[in-house]
Amino acid sequence: MSLEKVADPRVGHVPPVPVGVTEISRLVVRILAPNPSAMTLDGTNTYLVKAIEGQRAMLIDPGPEVLEHLGAISNEVYARQLDVKAVVTTHAHPDHAALAKMAASELRAPLIMAEEMPSSAVAQSLLESCGIDVVATPGHSHDSVSYISSDGVLMSGDHLLGRGTTAILHPDGSLRHYLNSLKVVDGVDFALIAPGHGPTMEAELGRQVIAYYRSHRLERIDQIRALIEGGATKATELTQAIYGRIEDPVVAWSARASTLATIAFLVQEGELGLDGDEVYHRAH
Repeated sequence: MSLEKVADPRVGHVPPVPVGVTEISRLVVRILAPNPSAMTLDGTNTYLVKAIEGQRAMLIDPGPEVLEHLGAISNEVYARQLDVKAVVTTHAHPDHAALAKMAASELRAPLIMAEEMPSSAVAQSLLESCGIDVVATPGHSHDSVSYISSDGVLMSGDHLLGRGTTAILHPDGSLRHYLNSLKVVDGVDFALIAPGHGPTMEAELGRQVIAYYRSHRLERIDQIRALIEGGATKATELTQAIYGRIEDPVVAWSARASTLATIAFLVQEGELGLDGDEVYHRAH
C-alpha cells in the first residue's frame, strides 16, 4: 500500500486547556475536570450545551467521579439558571461517565448513556429540544457517539482529541468502525471541534486532523505488515517494535489494545490470523 506520510498539523500549535470554565461558543461552555494524566491530557472536558432560545441545556460527559468537579458543574448550571434536560455521555469510559449518576441526581435530570442513543426516542426528543444532533462514531469504543450543537460545535468525545491520536481499544473498539467514523465526521458541517480531551480546533484545522488520523491509522497498518514480513510473530513483539518501552502501565495497555485492533482489522481483511499472542499470515 502506498502511503503519503502526513505530519500532525497541530504540532507546535496546541495550547493547554485552561483550568475552570470557558465559553467556547455562544451556546457551549466547557468545564475542565481535574483529572490530568497521560491518557486524559489536561483532563476530561465536560460540556454544557444550551438551546438557541430559552434556558434548556444538556450536560455532556460529566467526567470522573470527583466531587470538586460535580460542584463546579452544579455551580455553573445554577449561576446560568439553566434547565438541564438530560445528562448524556459520548461513551461509557469512567473518565467521561463515572460521575454521570451523581450529576443526574444533583441536576434532577435523566441520565442517557451513549449506548442508548441510537434506539431511544426519549433521547432523540430531549436532544432536539436543545437543538443538538447526535452522530454515531464507533471505533474508539463500540458505543462512541459525538454531538453537534446548533451553532456548529462538534463534541467528539474520544473519537477526535485536541492533542495526539486516539487509542482504538480492542476488543471493544474496532479499527474498521473507526476509519468509517472518520469519514462520517468529515461529512459533518461543523464550525469547531470540541474534543473529550485537549483544546478546541477550528474547522480548517479539524479537517486536517481528521485526514491526519486516517493517515496515521493506515501507516500503523503498513507497519504491522512490514514487521510481519520482517519476521515478527507475536502481538507483544509488534507492540514493542511500534511503541518502544512504555513505563506507564495504563499507556502500555492502551498501546497493546491499539496494536491488537490493527491486527484484528487485518484478520478481518483475511491477511492475518491470530492465535493467542501468535500472529501469522493466512495461506491464500
